[in-house]
Amino acid sequence: MTGNYPNLLRVTKNERLRLGLAPVIAKHGLHELDIFSDSALIHLLETHPRDQLQAFTMGTDWENRHEWQPVDTAGASGVDLFNAVSKGHLWFNIFRVHLFHSPFRDLLNRLFSELTEANPDFHCFNQTGTLIVSSPKALVYYHADAQPNLLWHVRGSKRVWVYPAEDAELIDQELMEDIFASYIDEEVPYRREFDEKAIVFDLNPGEVISWPQNSPHRIRNVGGLNVSFSTIYETEPSSRRKLTYCANRLLRRTYHLPARSTKETGISARLKCLTYRGFRKLGLVPVPPRRAYITRLRINPEAAGGFEPIDDGPVLTEFSKKEFVLKKDRWGRLAAVAQAKPR
Repeated sequence: MTGNYPNLLRVTKNERLRLGLAPVIAKHGLHELDIFSDSALIHLLETHPRDQLQAFTMGTDWENRHEWQPVDTAGASGVDLFNAVSKGHLWFNIFRVHLFHSPFRDLLNRLFSELTEANPDFHCFNQTGTLIVSSPKALVYYHADAQPNLLWHVRGSKRVWVYPAEDAELIDQELMEDIFASYIDEEVPYRREFDEKAIVFDLNPGEVISWPQNSPHRIRNVGGLNVSFSTIYETEPSSRRKLTYCANRLLRRTYHLPARSTKETGISARLKCLTYRGFRKLGLVPVPPRRAYITRLRINPEAAGGFEPIDDGPVLTEFSKKEFVLKKDRWGRLAAVAQAKPR
């Protein structure tokens, strides 16, 4: 349990973490905690709500995202899931782990308390935690996150490529607007020549990495079952950036106004953000469509890769079942239909 260790963030009194200014690696003690043991992970996989657990196959080609497919976890035990990811080619995102498991809630609170103590200028809110469990050779495609985050690495080893933030050659401004407004996920087009601008880090147990908000990055596991605790948070500057990009998107694409500046301070930037907030309060901001995850694959720890085809055709993953149903149209084609939210 976390209470057995007086300091999880291993930063000396003379060190200060300049979070958000440049890629930073620091030491921590999470890998010493028993909540990341095999038995603890199996119990967590068994008890965590399946609509909060996303499973994906992971490909081998950075430029071929078609290899990245959702996998259904229905009927798989915690042991099945652990064996499949340990020996296969899978990636598990265990969302909101702090809301369902008290040791992770305590861990999340403690980490941000220590971060604030180590860096008095660091002020954040809306912290959330995702536990990531992934196979020895799995990869994460090139992408950019909307919110700032830290990746606390616990087991296995990773190679991380971090690219400069706000570089129009690496990610188009309109794509970044779509990410902030939740119209697309974080994945963006990648070309190998981008690597000329990357800084490469080898991440080992007991290390945490942070990068500037919206820095594109990609990751490859290079050894052993990988376990990481991803913590997302917001700050006043990060929230202001989100408002700026969302306002630009709304004003330009919906109301055809010439809003492209990404300047986040000053009178015009403030007015633009206030306008967006007002439109949102009045219900004039379109709501992005929800995404359903439909798959033809399911977990099988005995199969190559840790998954097998579903013979009966496509199904909704457990991750999508609470929000969608599969229905046939008049031509007999299956489609995911969003269920009405209860009033």
